[in-house]
Amino acid sequence: MATPAEVAAGARGMLRDHPKYFEITEGPLNVLTIRLPHPLISPTTLQVYVTDNADPPVVALTTKWTLDEHNGILKLNDEAYIGSTITVAGYHFVWFSESDLGLAMGQAAAEQFYNRNVSVSTISSVETEVLMIGTVVRALWSLSIELALDIDVSTPEGMYIPAHQRYSQVIQQMQFWEGQYEEKMASLNIGLGALEQFRLRRVALTTGRYVPVYVDREFDDPRWPHRLYPAIPDGPEGEKPGWAIVHDITSHQASGAHLGYYPSADFPNMFGDHA
Repeated sequence: MATPAEVAAGARGMLRDHPKYFEITEGPLNVLTIRLPHPLISPTTLQVYVTDNADPPVVALTTKWTLDEHNGILKLNDEAYIGSTITVAGYHFVWFSESDLGLAMGQAAAEQFYNRNVSVSTISSVETEVLMIGTVVRALWSLSIELALDIDVSTPEGMYIPAHQRYSQVIQQMQFWEGQYEEKMASLNIGLGALEQFRLRRVALTTGRYVPVYVDREFDDPRWPHRLYPAIPDGPEGEKPGWAIVHDITSHQASGAHLGYYPSADFPNMFGDHA
């Protein structure tokens, strides 16, 4: 069993985007906005210390701040910090912020858990690894979109920067992990491409009713048959539950046409326990 944070950490390990430590000191402050030296800051590991102008100075940990994690901008929320010295310590990432991986994991989980009553904390360890790979695929796809906006640079001095090369490398990595993801999803038979087995319902030509379905049993089983009630799929557009469809029996076999719709209350005997 794993938590969403552990799944995101596992995906980050596959991406080799490990956190990197930084520490800066700013002050005395003239403004309440501090531009940190790195973008993609981890808000869960950030610590902000305030050193006042007292004698001797007092250092205190504060939580009166907001963080723009993508741009690396720290905003202090207390005007009393003007003139104080601020020390900021924490971790930053190179490619993906915590919210980026959280979004990617949510998208992968929604696809992987489709039509199933499970969650991240209830799936097996094998399926947890598949979810990590799905998170990696989503994250690399978003990164490739960003890198696709870069253009190659060529100067008259002969300098050439092939910016498209990084995009190509990310696409290759994404295609590899996507192949692994689809293979494991197919092996576990989960996700949008999972194979499903249904029991087809037959409708009697003369009555227009579903033919009853019973539990399969052996030829010599003397027990009383047990009725099944499989889910009835949605009909053509315009057919509503609770309405009886009166079929034109003479032309039903040829075209499937029907005469019209009538409220089921007008035909109380047309609906039994199958309605």
